[in-house]
Amino acid sequence: MTVITEYSPAELARATHTPLPGLRCYGPATATRARLLASGSVVLCLWAAPAWAETAPNAAYLHMPHTPPTTQQATPATTPAAVQVTGGARIITVTPPPVPAAPQPGFWDNTRLLPPLTSRPEAYGQPQSLELKPLPTALLHQGPWGVFNANTGAAAGFGTVGYYAVSRWAEDWSSLRDKRNRLDAMDALKYIPFNTDGDIYLTLSGNFRQHNFYDQRAGFGATKKDPAYRNNFRWNVGGDLHLGEHVRLYGELMSGQAAGVNYYGYAGGRWRSRLDAQQAFVEVRGKVLDATVGGMAGRMTFLDAPPYFTAGSVYPSLPYSWNGLRGYAFWKNFRIDGFYLTLTNNAPAAMFHDQVGWSSRLFGAYTSYAVPSFKFMGRNSQIFVDTFYLGTILSKSSLPTLAGGSIAGSTHRDTPGTRIWGNAGPLEFSVGAMWQGGEFRAAKNGPSRPVSAYAIDATLSWRFAKWPGHPAIGIQVDDVSGGNMNKNQNSSWGSFLSPFVPSAYYLDMSTYLGQSNLIDVGPIATIAPTPNTTLLLKVPAVWRNSRQDAIYASGTAFYAYRPHGAYTATMPQASFTWRATRHITLGIDGEYIFASRSMIDAGASSGAFVQSNIELTF
Repeated sequence: MTVITEYSPAELARATHTPLPGLRCYGPATATRARLLASGSVVLCLWAAPAWAETAPNAAYLHMPHTPPTTQQATPATTPAAVQVTGGARIITVTPPPVPAAPQPGFWDNTRLLPPLTSRPEAYGQPQSLELKPLPTALLHQGPWGVFNANTGAAAGFGTVGYYAVSRWAEDWSSLRDKRNRLDAMDALKYIPFNTDGDIYLTLSGNFRQHNFYDQRAGFGATKKDPAYRNNFRWNVGGDLHLGEHVRLYGELMSGQAAGVNYYGYAGGRWRSRLDAQQAFVEVRGKVLDATVGGMAGRMTFLDAPPYFTAGSVYPSLPYSWNGLRGYAFWKNFRIDGFYLTLTNNAPAAMFHDQVGWSSRLFGAYTSYAVPSFKFMGRNSQIFVDTFYLGTILSKSSLPTLAGGSIAGSTHRDTPGTRIWGNAGPLEFSVGAMWQGGEFRAAKNGPSRPVSAYAIDATLSWRFAKWPGHPAIGIQVDDVSGGNMNKNQNSSWGSFLSPFVPSAYYLDMSTYLGQSNLIDVGPIATIAPTPNTTLLLKVPAVWRNSRQDAIYASGTAFYAYRPHGAYTATMPQASFTWRATRHITLGIDGEYIFASRSMIDAGASSGAFVQSNIELTF
């Protein structure tokens, strides 16, 4: 119950010297506020009920204003219960309506408190549709990137950032300075302050992940492991130490193992690796020319590229890890990122013996312009226009031959490109184009061949936001150039190279086919059957772009099959993900590869691929 006393102007004037009972006015000085109020004829000064105070998770909006609340509760209406006149003042007794209790977190979390499913790293390359509505900041631990926090942060260039991030250092848990924002028992590990101001603090993170694979005819039967049962797991722990507003140190340890029955492909150190430093870098950040500018030096993950070029390679136990320098700058509607990185060599078997490898390098610059947001067909709309240059150097590379063999060598590729993506009302799309130049040098002082290749990648979907499950139904089309094995070894080579593993969820979940020498087209659909589940469906049909080139399993590996026809396979796929709690994510993926008659005549075979996933995260 709240008591509100209504005073006359004269009584309010006297209040500057003698407080009146029941009068509470907020401001820097009660006396000054009372003098201002006394100028009116009738004034109500409300004594706010403690029950109306904001509590978590909505309190997070106080600290992270770049994300608006999903819903705004109107101030509860009040109804006078009784009016009493005493000494010239009216005393009004008000009984506020009951305030609904905030949802209580638990092991099986209320769906309102679950993080977005796009936090799952393997789902990074799925159609990157914008959220149907903003999520509470209690569920989004994003940095100060403004409009680039759209699409669960994918537009900022650090991978998706939801409750958790693909790259754990991209998370910002500073809102936990206010204890009202703590929703989870594990929040005690996400913000550990070391000074009274709270700007020197440590964030701890960890993850355990297990994948189980079933390959009925692995690699169209090329591995001769029929069927293969594989499983791998990894665990990692990280520490993010913030030393004030401008400096932080991040380190992450990771270990992984793999096993199975009739398994294959575990060579190279990324499937089986003892404990080592997966990431270790220092970052300096500040304001320069109205931009948030930062620099990173050390070992780190890198995802500032379209998912059809690279997505971090998440199927092996250890994802890609890079060494080098990275710098970025964010303005209101424009950002730029520059980088020079070398791929970590994790082949050494001993613990803490990973090396700064120099045989594979990635360098370049990425820019993104956020078109001013607008409304179309009643929906908030946001479009990004990206331009970039990606340079790659591979000391070990090869080209296919007509006889089914290969020509060893090295390659340097220069790849300028552009991507326009986002949503215009219910239309969600991504259209990208890349041209690739450079050269291939055959080993042992062999001939050098210039490269001229291209890739066009597009997805287009219509979001039925009012339908159950909010489905998005559309089409995916990719056209990636191939080479010509019939030409002599001094001629130009036309096969596009994506050496750092595009997202498995963009084209082929089994990863039997890579983003080289192919044309594919097929329907695609995403739907959320419940608030904490999502389903991806797609049926790409795949052809070779050039009949004179091989069929590629990845950018640097190809099959010995030399079919006569261009049609390769049709691959219906489904991926189901269940966010059981904030810390537990389960998933199952399935695909059947219907090889073409031409492929079967060349020695290939059809078969099924099934994968199950479990992730435990804090």
